[in-house]
Amino acid sequence: MGINALADLLAPTLGPVGGVVANQRDHQRRPELLDDSATTVRRILNLGDPRADVGAMLMRSLVWRVVQRAGDGGATAAILARAMYTEAIRLISAGANPMRLARGVNLAVDAATQALKQQARPVTHENELAAVALTVIREPALAAVLGEMSYLLGPDAHVTIEKYVASYLQQFYHPGANYRAQIASMYLYTDPIHKRAIIPGGLIALVDGKLENVDQIAALLNAAVKAGSRALTIVAGHFSEDVIGVMTANCQAQEKDEKKRRNKLALVGAKFKDVGEARRAAYDDLALLTGATVLGRGWTKPVEQVQPEDLGKVQRVEVDADAIHVVPEWQTSAQAQAKVAELRRQLAAMPLDDEDRPVLVKRLSALSGGMGVLKIGAESKLDREVRAENAERTLKVLSKAQLSGVVPGGGAAYLHCIPALDELQAEDDMAFGVQLVQRALVAPLRQILENAHVSAPGVVIDQVRQAGPTATYDVFNSQVVDAFEAGILDVTDVLITVLQTAASGAMMATTTDTIVYHRKPQEALSP
Repeated sequence: MGINALADLLAPTLGPVGGVVANQRDHQRRPELLDDSATTVRRILNLGDPRADVGAMLMRSLVWRVVQRAGDGGATAAILARAMYTEAIRLISAGANPMRLARGVNLAVDAATQALKQQARPVTHENELAAVALTVIREPALAAVLGEMSYLLGPDAHVTIEKYVASYLQQFYHPGANYRAQIASMYLYTDPIHKRAIIPGGLIALVDGKLENVDQIAALLNAAVKAGSRALTIVAGHFSEDVIGVMTANCQAQEKDEKKRRNKLALVGAKFKDVGEARRAAYDDLALLTGATVLGRGWTKPVEQVQPEDLGKVQRVEVDADAIHVVPEWQTSAQAQAKVAELRRQLAAMPLDDEDRPVLVKRLSALSGGMGVLKIGAESKLDREVRAENAERTLKVLSKAQLSGVVPGGGAAYLHCIPALDELQAEDDMAFGVQLVQRALVAPLRQILENAHVSAPGVVIDQVRQAGPTATYDVFNSQVVDAFEAGILDVTDVLITVLQTAASGAMMATTTDTIVYHRKPQEALSP
């Protein structure tokens, strides 16, 4: 009962012409209009009936897990889970063995997963990402901006979202590696009006510790001069007054004497704001990108012994009161790409709520090409929160699109998986489990057609099936089209996550014999 209740709640939101869920809160003058499945299920704390609550909370957790992992697909997961659960209950009532049935379902899900991967095509243009974004949020302007940002920044993009108290939408880009940092002294600004220092190229020195005496800064300057450079950026944990005095004197000498400027170093210093593991990782990654040696650690060379080969090379450095932006010469070096692959593997194995996860995401962003700033606004606080959350989860979906590719959208990709399941060798109740999944795979497309008020969904489904593996149905123009030409696309990894999670939840519900329900269960906003 609870499973059906939540599936019925989310089903009308599925598809490009799906509706919204209205939620009235006592302290609000107007109801929330929600089309995000995760937010919708979080608003449900109980249904007032213990028997219904068990199924509802299972479905609530299932939808929440899908959106947390994939960024989208909660409503589709609810439709699939309900279809599998309903069919499984029917088969079990007819005498099928639940465990054998579950094995057949797992066999079919694995085959469907491989079929989805075979359908996938890589993303080749930002318009494809914008089309994917439009399936997550129904706002063309924001979808276009997010598609552009994801395409330019790459799958590991780090985007900071800033909220404005007005209707506003604008994006900005900071190429290269970006870290939270501040300039060592205001006297080092090359652009005092905008409070920033810009160094066009040169060398970079990384000191994981304090620069406390003149001998240390002199050694760094001499190494840069020996290397034939005219610019040096120094990143250190702390700059003493004596060191800052030498650096500012160098800058002031350049300003006073135009002839000497050509012979002196353009100099800037910065210190990371992060501490602990985050700062250590920032030093390591910046060393990897620039080719510099991290000086001052217990097992590395002291600053006084620095040589020209210990300094890294950069194309551009910008430092202000909040960050340092470094564009290295070897952004796509083999070592950097190997580190990116390692970090991706760590992220894939890391729990979604792990406190170290944001650190790894930022490291990936720095190593893979840059960061963006999305400035987004709306008239009311509630609308601003909704737009920002939608943008954040859409970027997660677009990241997966670049990594795993896209498949025909509108539920058609699941439909095209059905022939692959015909080839499976299964007997008895396992065969019934395979057939169960085959029937369930039609459910998302059927629901989209019903939401669009198509008069004969079964006929349309047959037309899409017969039109070939790239076909889907365009509900706006009421015709079967090529999904890739029409831009009706879904993300491969999202669909795989949805299918696997829905099957897992449905089989858990059908194979559980006993449930202990607390008389006063704890209520929580987070499933």
